[in-house]
Amino acid sequence: MDPETVSDPRPNREAVIRRELEWHEHSAAQRYSLDEFLYAPPAFDEVIDPGLRFLCPQSGDSVLDLGCGEGKETRHLMQLGLSVVSLDLSHAQLARARQRVSSGPAGRSLRFVQANAEELPFLAGQFDLVYGKAILHHLDVGLAAAEIFRLLKPGGRAVFAEPLAYHPLIWGGRHLTPHFRTRDEHPVTLSELRRFGREFSSWKTEVFYMLAPGAYIFRLVPGGNRWFQRAHVWLHRLDQQLWQGLSWLKRFAWYGLVAVCKDDGTSVLRAVDRVSHSQ
Repeated sequence: MDPETVSDPRPNREAVIRRELEWHEHSAAQRYSLDEFLYAPPAFDEVIDPGLRFLCPQSGDSVLDLGCGEGKETRHLMQLGLSVVSLDLSHAQLARARQRVSSGPAGRSLRFVQANAEELPFLAGQFDLVYGKAILHHLDVGLAAAEIFRLLKPGGRAVFAEPLAYHPLIWGGRHLTPHFRTRDEHPVTLSELRRFGREFSSWKTEVFYMLAPGAYIFRLVPGGNRWFQRAHVWLHRLDQQLWQGLSWLKRFAWYGLVAVCKDDGTSVLRAVDRVSHSQ
């Protein structure tokens, strides 16, 4: 195909980014209580912990927390003694993140940056690590992969946890509450995560939580968090057993994790194995 005949996606993406910014500046606060309900520990430990293990962070490594939102994961990264750059499109979200981490553990260094994740204001090869949760589904996956590849040092690693498209309960919830999300975001599919991964030297995907979200019913009951934790652990284990025998059910998982590395794969595959064996 003649390159001159290919339309430039940038004008359309600029309009999308403007809408995303406007929503997060003015409407994101309405999601705070829902996010606390869904993600308050230990509900998401099985997703966050394998991602951090894959990164194999060393004290002093430079890490980009891409799409930091309210700063929950920024706190985790600070606890590891990393040089953290916490980035978000929204000034309002960054202000909340600053407030959240101001009383948290001291890291080696911390900077907040407001920027578009598809056009990042950093030099090539600036970061050892990139971490993101629930950010890729706001972005053009191809543009995001190119930027992450550009920013990583040789041997650098990145990991992203993303909501998937076909979990019945989550799919239904999204359609019943459109005001809780932006107009242009969409949960990614496993094939999109794999397409993202194939832009790198080595990559791995994992999935989480098919039956486990059923445990959230206990969080609706006063004092039910203890029962939530027990049910969530049991259902998470049942999910893993089902996927071992019926791998096609993975398409109905709630969250996917994609871990990538910018090198020949020899060192990162050991880290990928640690992620797999920990599940």
